Amino acid sequence: MSEFYYSLRQRTGPAPVIRKLGATRRGMEQTPVVWNGRVYLVESMEPDAVCDRQYIRVRDEKTGAVTAPFGQDLYFASAFAEGEKLYVFATSRFDDQPLTMYQSEDAGTWHDPRGGHTVRMFTTADLRTWEARDILYCPDKRLWNTSVCKGEDGYRMALEASANPGETNPAVGVPFTCFFARSDDLLHWEMLPDSCAYTPARYNACPAMRYANGYYYMICLEALPCQRYAPYIYRTENFSDWQVGFHNPVMMYGDDDRKIKPGCTLTPEETDLLLHGLNINCSDLDLCEFEGKTRIFYANGDQMSYSFLCEAEFDGPLETFLEAFFH
Repeated sequence: MSEFYYSLRQRTGPAPVIRKLGATRRGMEQTPVVWNGRVYLVESMEPDAVCDRQYIRVRDEKTGAVTAPFGQDLYFASAFAEGEKLYVFATSRFDDQPLTMYQSEDAGTWHDPRGGHTVRMFTTADLRTWEARDILYCPDKRLWNTSVCKGEDGYRMALEASANPGETNPAVGVPFTCFFARSDDLLHWEMLPDSCAYTPARYNACPAMRYANGYYYMICLEALPCQRYAPYIYRTENFSDWQVGFHNPVMMYGDDDRKIKPGCTLTPEETDLLLHGLNINCSDLDLCEFEGKTRIFYANGDQMSYSFLCEAEFDGPLETFLEAFFH
């Protein structure tokens, strides 16, 4: 794997201007997708009054209508739309033990049942009936977030992975690391070689992958010094040689993550947490193009105990937004 950062006396154009719009509600995991001329948000939900198990649902952003729960006990949903069909991808759980990550300051007592070995795909044409099939199984890795896009030579999936507990996996290196899979028809998938992983050298999580003009662009969360987190952008033509965007991070956490998006409401307790919680994070960034603008969805918070779903936008198409980081 090669990785290009910049040359001596590198000249660049201006960084794309991102306007943060504010927080919309509590939560962390959602993927925007444009389907049939509308924006839908594919949401990974924790158990609630509707469902006593982890589940997935799809929200019509304009009307607020949500589908019935599906994908119980699956996590980290992502989405891809093509023609009349919407595709939702999610990863299995590792075991059925309770989540204890946020209940103690002692990381040695934490347990995370997420990050199983299987990717399952759901397909629908009407948001009411779903066909499900397992499309990837990786027993040597724990799988977390995924992202799917279409290039000139088929479909590609980015998969965030870590090693199995108690095992050393040189391909993973520093967790988390992104691996890749390919498909000609969205139904049958095969993993690319582990040598294509990006990058075992450092923390590289929650990918969002898109294709434009010969390049696969990927935005991932990087770990900064002193336990801070921000998204970085990279691109590749062959999943072997990578370029790091000149204008990084894509976004940085700050007080502009603490405002409430106009038209949204929070409870007094939520508002207090938004204003005063430690904010060290812009994670799980995902994006889509709609009505000539690039719409950006991400989470703020402390990367552990709380987060709010936030929105931002770039005044231009997605292709322009992606390419601007490398000019």
